[in-house]
Amino acid sequence: MQKSTGFIANIDICKEYDARYAADEVHYETFAGLAAFFGRDMQVHWHDSFFQVHFLETGKIELQLDDQHYSVQAPLFILTPPSVPHAFFTEPDSDGHVLTVRQELIWPLLERLYPGSNLALDMPGICLSLAAVPQELTALSHYWALIRREFAGNLAARGSTLALLAQAVFTLLLRNTDLEDSATTGVRGELKIFQRFNKMVDERFREHLPVPEYAQALGVTESRLNDLCRRFANRSPKRLIFDRILREAKRLLLFGACTVHETAYDLGFKDPAYFARFFNRLEGCSPSSYRSR
Repeated sequence: MQKSTGFIANIDICKEYDARYAADEVHYETFAGLAAFFGRDMQVHWHDSFFQVHFLETGKIELQLDDQHYSVQAPLFILTPPSVPHAFFTEPDSDGHVLTVRQELIWPLLERLYPGSNLALDMPGICLSLAAVPQELTALSHYWALIRREFAGNLAARGSTLALLAQAVFTLLLRNTDLEDSATTGVRGELKIFQRFNKMVDERFREHLPVPEYAQALGVTESRLNDLCRRFANRSPKRLIFDRILREAKRLLLFGACTVHETAYDLGFKDPAYFARFFNRLEGCSPSSYRSR
């Protein structure tokens, strides 16, 4: 596995690998499928706003996960929190599954599984063998078949079903891990601030708070927040806020029963016309056109 050259790529699987699913909350692909596209010598990278699970059924992996190095044999899983750097090398016989899930789906799950903890924001990367728990491997094989079927199809409630299946897989994997013992190797200072910002945006994007208010709540200057966002996501704080509003707008337009005007008010816009201009500027079409499309 080659060393990083200093630049860390921020990879959005849904956009760079298969743009058809750019708006999806859950993305699935086989490990071999992604390896054929990105290569088996995967340089240091991260995934802003996504949790990712690599589940290896066959082969071996050389893995750098944040500041930890692993050389492990399948069956195993790797759980990578948002923006945690990782790199790996695998041989051609290595295969399995890769699940990429938006952080908004996993944060509430972590809060339910570990009430009173801060693991939603301080979760370390995990690499764990499952060779000693064959019953878990049997259960997971059923989940992978269901996820593959739902992702490839166009069945009713596809998005909701994938979200539930993804949460079930994360739950099954996490209960094989003692995260409380791993918390000391969690994310470091600057990344933690960036993740706190993302979570705050997820909780308060309907309030349309200006960036300085977020910075003040985080206890940092606006300049530092801007620097962190550009470093970890290659986007400004304002654009990250807009992206979160846009994702919710798309979800409501596709799956909600409200009118466009009602959707605008639900998202915190005081003027539906401004919402339409906002949506058109970021998406390239009107809310009504997006819904009909």
